[in-house]
Amino acid sequence: MSPDPRPRPATIIGELLADHPEAASLLAEASHCLALAACSAACTRRRSAAVQAARVACEQLRRRFRPRGGHAVHFVVGALLVVVLGGGLVTLDIIELGGPRSVPLALAAAAVWLTGAWLAAIAVRQQRWAAVAGLGVVAVMLGLLLVALHGLGPHPGWPTSGYALGSTILAVLTGTFILVLVIGTTTLMIHIEPADLLMARRRWHQAQAAYEAAVETEQADAEAVAVAGEAWLGLVRARVTAIAADDESLVRATVDLATVLMESSRPKLPPPL
Repeated sequence: MSPDPRPRPATIIGELLADHPEAASLLAEASHCLALAACSAACTRRRSAAVQAARVACEQLRRRFRPRGGHAVHFVVGALLVVVLGGGLVTLDIIELGGPRSVPLALAAAAVWLTGAWLAAIAVRQQRWAAVAGLGVVAVMLGLLLVALHGLGPHPGWPTSGYALGSTILAVLTGTFILVLVIGTTTLMIHIEPADLLMARRRWHQAQAAYEAAVETEQADAEAVAVAGEAWLGLVRARVTAIAADDESLVRATVDLATVLMESSRPKLPPPL
């Protein structure tokens, strides 16, 4: 019985790697691109899991802050508005306390007002109504104290006869405006989202950006695998077709073996950072 003259797929590929000057390079490139694609796909899966975890954490914080939904003031916008209102408090305190010479005392008074507003906002969030009532009483007493300080002496340039009535009216109006600003600042602080939610949203956005970059890398690696793999398999297909063009089973077996060889010889790359 004569031996089968048909060459085997392993023999064809072995002769191709030995004879063709580019065969080994194409196989190595295809294997390397395949390893990169596997590595980038694993990185994309990790980035996707990180995005989901960051999103869930952000939503949990948002629901904890707003159990029934509703729109909260963004932390950065709220902080800027608090600064503006604080500047208004300083200006009114300067007017109340007697002009530019009282700037240090006005700054101290504004700091007290803002601290009281912050404490009142915390008390409202925690539903400690007794503390809210106590802080309201303190605010009214502090306002009356500023009104009294305003009326201690005449302002330069004012007529002596009209000083008492004018000073009283200005003191009352200024004190009323101060209390209105403090109430507005307290209300604003109640609705400002906490800094933890701002940081959680930032981590979510950073994770989303990293995931999108990983997806782009994965797509680029997949395209590189398609190009490099087609170059290697095309070379194998051309060789086996030249040897046995009419034997479809041999062509398929040789291409399958070339694919297995490409996948089994890919290098083990370290995971991406």
